[in-house]
Amino acid sequence: MISRAADRYARGLVQWMSFVHRNAAQVMAVTLLVTVAALICVVVGLRINTSNAGLISDEVPYRQKEIAFSEAFPQQTGPIVIVIDGETVDQVDAADETMTDRLSLLPQLFADVYSPGSDPYFRSHGLLYMDVGTLENLMNRLAGGQALLAALAEDPSLRGLFQVLDRALEAVADGDASPGELADVVDRIAAVVQAQTEGRPAELSWRSLIETDDDPDNRRRIILALPERELGAISDAERLSVIRGIANDISAAYPGVTVRLTGSDALEQEELETVSRGGLAAGILSFLAVTALLILGLRSGRLILSVLTTLVVGLIWSLAFATLTVGELNLLSVAFAVLFIGLAVDFGIHFALRVREELGIGRDLAAALREAAEGVGRALTLSAACAAIGFFAFVPTAYRGLAELGIIAGSSMVIALFTNLTVLPALLTLTRPRSPPSRQRRRRDPTTIYRRPGLILVVAGIAAVASLALVPNVRFDVNPLNLQDPRNESVETILDLSLSSRTTPYTIDILAPDLATADAAAAMLADQPVVDRVVTLSSFVPEDQDEKLWLLDDAALFLGPVLAPMDPLPPPDTQERQAATGTLLETLQSASVEDDELRGAMDRLATALAAFEGRAMRAPAQAYENLDQGLIAGLPGLLDDLRIAFTADAVQLEDLPPDLRERWVTRDGSARVALYPAEDVSDNRAMRTFAETILALEPAATGSPVSLTEGSKVVIQAFRTATAIAVVAIVALLVVVLRRPSDVVMTLLPLILAGLYTLATKVVLGLSLNFANIIVLPLLFGLGVSSSVHMVMRRRRVMRRGVDDERHDLLRTSTPRAVLFSALTTAASFGSLAISAHRGMSSMGLLLTIAIAYTLVSILIVLPAIMRVIDRRSERAS
Repeated sequence: MISRAADRYARGLVQWMSFVHRNAAQVMAVTLLVTVAALICVVVGLRINTSNAGLISDEVPYRQKEIAFSEAFPQQTGPIVIVIDGETVDQVDAADETMTDRLSLLPQLFADVYSPGSDPYFRSHGLLYMDVGTLENLMNRLAGGQALLAALAEDPSLRGLFQVLDRALEAVADGDASPGELADVVDRIAAVVQAQTEGRPAELSWRSLIETDDDPDNRRRIILALPERELGAISDAERLSVIRGIANDISAAYPGVTVRLTGSDALEQEELETVSRGGLAAGILSFLAVTALLILGLRSGRLILSVLTTLVVGLIWSLAFATLTVGELNLLSVAFAVLFIGLAVDFGIHFALRVREELGIGRDLAAALREAAEGVGRALTLSAACAAIGFFAFVPTAYRGLAELGIIAGSSMVIALFTNLTVLPALLTLTRPRSPPSRQRRRRDPTTIYRRPGLILVVAGIAAVASLALVPNVRFDVNPLNLQDPRNESVETILDLSLSSRTTPYTIDILAPDLATADAAAAMLADQPVVDRVVTLSSFVPEDQDEKLWLLDDAALFLGPVLAPMDPLPPPDTQERQAATGTLLETLQSASVEDDELRGAMDRLATALAAFEGRAMRAPAQAYENLDQGLIAGLPGLLDDLRIAFTADAVQLEDLPPDLRERWVTRDGSARVALYPAEDVSDNRAMRTFAETILALEPAATGSPVSLTEGSKVVIQAFRTATAIAVVAIVALLVVVLRRPSDVVMTLLPLILAGLYTLATKVVLGLSLNFANIIVLPLLFGLGVSSSVHMVMRRRRVMRRGVDDERHDLLRTSTPRAVLFSALTTAASFGSLAISAHRGMSSMGLLLTIAIAYTLVSILIVLPAIMRVIDRRSERAS
């Protein structure tokens, strides 16, 4: 029954080919109309979605936890993260305030803008969050600088600063004061003066003068801007452009400040740009490489033009199908165009070379088309079915990104089969390719494959065993961030943030029913070695408040009047600034100071001031105004913050501001617990350990480490499921169609070998499987079977027709040549992905190229050796 059905199908193909040949012009007219309509559909409707979250089904348990947390705390989900770094605390505070204020004026773009650094609450109560020792040290430093602060509060200008510094230096020279930290102050002032002299803007950081903690995190501010995503809001790209415009203004106003963007929107936008650039470049390179190989393989301009036109038509139709069914391309299916080019061209090569072969033995074009349809039509159909199965195997999995790729690519194989059995013969009819020049056939094939097939099988077997031993060492990279271009600003920034436990984005969150439960969970988890710190809303109630408030009250007694003078002096004019500068310069040059460190700093400042005075002669008013700003700009803000900080009172839970509370407790009372890792968890093992340790104690945990770890399990399970489906379905199809067990084994064995060799090579090269390239192995099984099918089915035909007495003339037909050039075009097409700056696409291209190379070796070297061994046994048996 199966045999009769296959024969009927073959006769149907022949009849169809005759119909296409007779009506070629009409077929191409319809093709043109359908293609134009499909192209319009693609241009209007197809879009690219770079969201990583959408790659996994929402029905997966960890995604359910993600969604529940996002609904409870929407401001924590998907904010644009603005990272401000600067040379001084004063600069970053000013930049932070500027950015926050300007973004807050754009409610149509941002639903929420939050910056702890510019929050009035932390400005007034920030000192309560220091530990007692640090706060006490700060108060002692302020007490020691009381005279300096008093003078500067009364005269916050270059005049006041230089007069105070002049008196301090004279006191040290007279032995009435110790140098203390005066050398550091003089050095910092010298650096600002020198920069101003050289035309470089610079500011003196007054906060750094009184603070001893030089942690770089203190010179960093982070702003969270939640996009407004209501209907009619501008696009993510435009929103990011607005922020970058403000960032440019800030960088111009504060040259020592850098502003960087990260977060899901920034990551996805830059990834979209990278993927688009890489996809376009890969598509062009793929098309050019395929064209070059077609020139080499087909050696006929008309055949090449027909195959390429058919390829373009099939691609447009497939993209239209994707638009109408799925509606978008994700980070995986965006590589579909390159995959289609590499696979669909195989059908065209096999058909075109068979037509060329038939023309070469004297058949006319009509007969050559019919013979090609009968000779390769069934093999093409079986190949397309196996390839489609390889793609469709992903559809039932929870890895939605691959499922969508499976729908699009699997259906495209059907489209490719139809176009190559319809559009291609119609084009060949219209272009009428010429018969190739006849060549004398070689009677014997002296290659090693025929002389020593046993040796080849032994070598292949040894390589397979060695590969099998390496397979357990295959690793999976769970972090999709590692798929992106590391040079992207958003990627560099998030990796930089992950280096500090205070700023790392890799936190784990727990949604507790109430604050009491959240605090209990925090207490239980805080002692875990993988946890650096645990934060709940209660964490924002400062500890040891009584002692800290006593320190602040004590400082306020002697510093309060100092910081608020009754009669501050008016700003100085240019002459007063010049006079103060001249007086200080004389003291620097004449004062006798024994401390070597201070003496060196004084000399550096004297040199800088002398050079400044010389340069300032051209425009003294502007020069001294700029120097005044550079030295004093940060002072008023510091004095204001100190005045406000000394008024702080005790903080209870109910005193915490609403902006802060809503980030930790919802209106219905649900509370958030945030766990910060003890080490850099951008490393896969550290992330997995962090996530699995917390999940074992709190199964409700979510957050990026949990999502990435659990997501990798979903992907690996999808890989296993898809592989099992593909293997079972393809084997069943081959058994039904080929019927002979030996033919089924010959078809599958080269693919098994290629898969083992590919995995082993990945281990040897130190490459990891990831969310993108994991499609290769199930795909290889579905795609590689195509070439095996062509070889096995052509061998049947050769043996049935008795082409020659040796029965081993398979390699003298067009089939091995078609297999060779099909594999080369596929490898060239997939290999073009390797040039992409997007590491996911690049790794997919590299692994596919390796897999296709091993498939080619297995099918053109190992498979003929298997055939030869089977033939020898048959000869002996007969």
